[in-house]
Amino acid sequence: MRLIRVILLASSIMVIGLNRPVRVIARQEERLVLAFYYTWFDENTWTPSMIPDMPVTPYVSRERATIERHVAQAQDAGIDAFVTSWYGPQEENNQTEINLRTLLDVAQARGFCATVDFELTSPFYASQADVVAALRYLLEAHAQHPAFLRYAGKPVIFFWRQQSYDVATWAALRQQVDPAHTTLWIAEGLDMAYQDVFDGHHLYNVTWNPPTDPAHTAAKFRRRIDEYNATHGAHKLWIATAMPGYDDTHVAGRPGRYSQPRDNGAYYRQTWEAAMASHPNMIVINSFNEWREGTMIEPSQTYGDLYLNLTAELATTFKAGVPMPPPTETAIPVQVPTDTPMATFRTNTVEPPTPTERPTATSTHTPLPTATLTATPPPTATDTATLPPPSLTPTLLPTPTAMQTHTPSATSSPTFTRTPTATRSSSPAPGATPTSAQGDFFACGSLLSAAAMPLAALFRRRD
Repeated sequence: MRLIRVILLASSIMVIGLNRPVRVIARQEERLVLAFYYTWFDENTWTPSMIPDMPVTPYVSRERATIERHVAQAQDAGIDAFVTSWYGPQEENNQTEINLRTLLDVAQARGFCATVDFELTSPFYASQADVVAALRYLLEAHAQHPAFLRYAGKPVIFFWRQQSYDVATWAALRQQVDPAHTTLWIAEGLDMAYQDVFDGHHLYNVTWNPPTDPAHTAAKFRRRIDEYNATHGAHKLWIATAMPGYDDTHVAGRPGRYSQPRDNGAYYRQTWEAAMASHPNMIVINSFNEWREGTMIEPSQTYGDLYLNLTAELATTFKAGVPMPPPTETAIPVQVPTDTPMATFRTNTVEPPTPTERPTATSTHTPLPTATLTATPPPTATDTATLPPPSLTPTLLPTPTAMQTHTPSATSSPTFTRTPTATRSSSPAPGATPTSAQGDFFACGSLLSAAAMPLAALFRRRD
């Protein structure tokens, strides 16, 4: 059996013939580290008045060299995959599709992985039929790419604003596009009822305003997943979130703007420790490069490589299966601002108020003529646990011309020292709940579990 595996692995490498061997990990539980990744930055993005910090080197997302640099930095920091926002398969005026294709090809060349955050707020979805068509394309094309993220042998897809439709609607939608649940769908938000249709849960933002304790939040949602699994005999996944801080105070016109101080890395370490203590199947970092909301770990002029170094250290601890002590939950003072829904109190702690999470901001890009955006917002959500879809429609960049006007400088690829990766444990962390009767494993770019997709073109998203 071992000889057969070696032959198959060697064959896959020879067939693909890329710079790095394709990553194949099977029959082993691996703790994955993901990071939200955004591909719509351009020459107009880097205005100090619009972002709380500046990258070491400004860049444009459409350049392959930019994506290659980001993937290399993420890998050196112990990140396994990017989760990039996707607005659907339309190519015109939609660089999320173009740049997704580039990202997948770059990831395949480096033994990295990528998946999408399927955005229900896409201006290209005028109806449920558009959502169904986009999901079918995603599953039939991108999800079959060798570099598309897989867990337990199945492609993984994150969703943003799935609350745009109620649970019954999602059940009908999934019956149309994935009735056998051959993929893993990860929901977001506060309402666990969506687990009746989805396969796991995550929180995009854990830095709510007023503030809550990250340890309390992570432990609470771990309990909710455990309770759901116990009640339904299910194996839903829990993906915990780590964040370096938050600062959307530079986003003009956004209501409820606020800032969560970084404390020179202390807050990032706190959210990582809280996430690890909740025994997640994966940890997702918010974010690698969300500059507008100030959650980036990408090297910046203020912090340099600090957050990549911290990520390397913390990811090593997580993947090594080092037992984490139960978190000490800190009592959070009750603060109920007038523009935030009333909080619910449980055992002397505050239920996080409905988070502002990622409200759509005024775009920094040159708007398209209004006639080109004909899509209408998705239906108003019936679920009241989270905010309805943002009322502002993101403006999109015109399709870039073939001529690039930005050239990265020689300093565009900063270096940093990475903590050596410890030996990975094949045993779940103490207290962890098994997530699959067949055993969890991670495979990305495996010819054993994913059919190669014909080489495609390129793709883009919102502010």
